[in-house]
Amino acid sequence: MKLLVRWGLTLGLASSVIFGGILGINNLQALALPQEQVVKTLQEVPVFTLTNAQGEFVVISRKNQSKTISQVGFFLSKKDAQIFLEQRLKKENPQLASTIKITPLSLAEYYKLVVENNKKKDSNIVFSLVPSKQQVDQAITMLNTSGKTDKKFDGIPLFVPKFKQDNSYLTIPKGQAGKERLIPFYFEKEQAVALLEAFKKAKPQEAANTEIQVLDLYRVIDTLSSSNDPSTNKIFLFPSRESIEFIRSIVPAQPKK
Repeated sequence: MKLLVRWGLTLGLASSVIFGGILGINNLQALALPQEQVVKTLQEVPVFTLTNAQGEFVVISRKNQSKTISQVGFFLSKKDAQIFLEQRLKKENPQLASTIKITPLSLAEYYKLVVENNKKKDSNIVFSLVPSKQQVDQAITMLNTSGKTDKKFDGIPLFVPKFKQDNSYLTIPKGQAGKERLIPFYFEKEQAVALLEAFKKAKPQEAANTEIQVLDLYRVIDTLSSSNDPSTNKIFLFPSRESIEFIRSIVPAQPKK
């Protein structure tokens, strides 16, 4: 539960956005960081899974031809986890469902589970990360508008405000001093739009040179885990507004000085 508490420490970013500063997007192509840095990048984002009274994951099994596949679901939205519990598990097995609870973990914990599971050649367990359907639909719409004809998005969409001309990202300050800059990757398009609109008001002459790019979380993780370029540690995965509210709800209130 220590991870959950430290999530709240970086959210000062949200109320102290300053615009400007550029980090080239080309630095993120086929570059990498140590696994420790990947974990550090992912641990700021909560995910939600279902567990029993003993804290064990709820496993959903299904037959795929002659093989049984066991799946553990992790949701980016706590509401989606609640819907799955209410609308599926409680209908299929109400007695079992009454013992199930929604448990928060960090995206880093999910990542480590997947890495360890991939080392087991005979494992029949799949750890699935479930995105928000609304955000997936928005990603597909954006890709179609840009000329691509993707009718589905097999991944977790991230929305990144960027400059068109020099192919670089907008940045935000880290901490109160703002000396270090971070590149926000948003799980919600609305958050990326808000940052871009605020930037356009501050720098109207740059408005035509900005856009929102859709990236896939899995490809971002692959880049982070296969790169040795230290500039990739500028990436900051910004939790959704729902997740930010959850984080704030579990972080103890700071005493007033």
